[in-house]
Amino acid sequence: AMATASTSRAAPHTASGTSRAGSRASRPRCPPRRALATTEPEAFNEFIKSASIRSRVELGYGDNGRGLFTTGPAGWKEIELLLEVPLDVCIVAPVGDGDAVSEDITARKIVESWERRNATVPEGIKTMMFSKSGEDRELGVALWLLFAVREGGKVWEAYGKWLPKKRELPSLLLATSDELAMTQNEAIVRQAAFLKAEVRRIFDGLAPGLVPGSVTFEDLCWAFAIVKSRAIAAEVGANPGGNDDTAVAVLAPCVDMANHVDASKVTALKKIGASDGGGLRGAYWRVITGGNIEGGGGSCCLETNRPLAAKGEEITISYVPAADNLELMMSYGFALRGNRNDRINIPMTDTTSSRLRLGALRYALEDVGLMSAATKEEDIRRLIAIVGSACIIPPGANIVDDDWELSAEDAERQVGNAQTIAEAWEDELDAFPTTLEADEELLESNAKYDTAFGRAALLFRIERKRLLTAGIDAMYEYINWLYADSEEEESSDSLPAGMA
Repeated sequence: AMATASTSRAAPHTASGTSRAGSRASRPRCPPRRALATTEPEAFNEFIKSASIRSRVELGYGDNGRGLFTTGPAGWKEIELLLEVPLDVCIVAPVGDGDAVSEDITARKIVESWERRNATVPEGIKTMMFSKSGEDRELGVALWLLFAVREGGKVWEAYGKWLPKKRELPSLLLATSDELAMTQNEAIVRQAAFLKAEVRRIFDGLAPGLVPGSVTFEDLCWAFAIVKSRAIAAEVGANPGGNDDTAVAVLAPCVDMANHVDASKVTALKKIGASDGGGLRGAYWRVITGGNIEGGGGSCCLETNRPLAAKGEEITISYVPAADNLELMMSYGFALRGNRNDRINIPMTDTTSSRLRLGALRYALEDVGLMSAATKEEDIRRLIAIVGSACIIPPGANIVDDDWELSAEDAERQVGNAQTIAEAWEDELDAFPTTLEADEELLESNAKYDTAFGRAALLFRIERKRLLTAGIDAMYEYINWLYADSEEEESSDSLPAGMA
């Protein structure tokens, strides 16, 4: 009955007497609209498709915040491709002082391939990029980024919305003076002041019209911060050391969303090379040696580093495998909980050292139960940093344990050294203007900050204090172990013959 009523209803007329229904019928039919992405992961998948990125990843949230996660098991039988971003989507720009003899042939071809796919890079920016001056080149990368997210074609204009905004980016260049002071680290405060002064000097000399629209000092700081924290260092060219050899920075959409973790937790490796549609196999040499890159054959990839068991496992990488928290904070704006590469200075002079014996210290920490199968992973990493500090072992060094057995004279010397180290570390901990307990209470309060650097600064100083506290505890455990071992030996020596 409803259908009959509907079909028999007279069509309404416009003022001119023509039927609206007739008017619609005369118009060309529009294709059905695609459903709009309603969630962040759906929007991410749409972007992946629009940029022709081959992917086995999805966007999600985990222990490290927003990151990339697997869509299913991978890497069980062989190394597998997780993400492949065409090189003509990536910003690949020369950096560092240019070699006097290099003509940057391959680097220029890669820029041309980006222009064919996206948009023509303004000549002023290209002039900077292919200057021999390292400062000009670094400014060229930053300006290319600003151009790309504003008028660089649909891929980069869309990806610009995924990049962190100024307030969301934890960077020395964007942090307020109060946030920098929150690190309680003078080296960070000095470095930030130096970097901001350098960018200010560059900004004051910036020629107008290089990028569409106005460029503020904060815009330039943001661009430099993105490049510093997200670019991948690489080299391109057919003739290393000759006329085609260029150091480049690569900004690869989506690849830069993978989070940094401790080396033991890395699940993927980033690579830059060329692809024939099947990853990097057999083709890695092409871009590196300046071979054919026509048609976007090159790519920036993430490949499995170990088997990934199931859907939803986070894809993690290492930005700098040997970086301590100070380097991570200065370059990327975060600190790891339990960074095995951290080091605490120990007292030393030209003639004396309070260095401890590696074998004895490790054995003691295991014997007293500080380092065991039940110890949390982040605590294990702190103990590795503590042992490395007390035994003066650089990050990543493969050192064989020395003999853990000590003579009475060696044990006495170890007690003295451990006491000296513990007191020095106590002095460093006491020198902070706030306590670890107060910092942890502030963290729990979820205080708001002007930029993301504020919370990162608090986490950085908390981790330093946790390391120092764990180090002091470890030194006193070592001292007690040495005394206990010495007493056992004395007791054994005092027993009648045959009972020792």
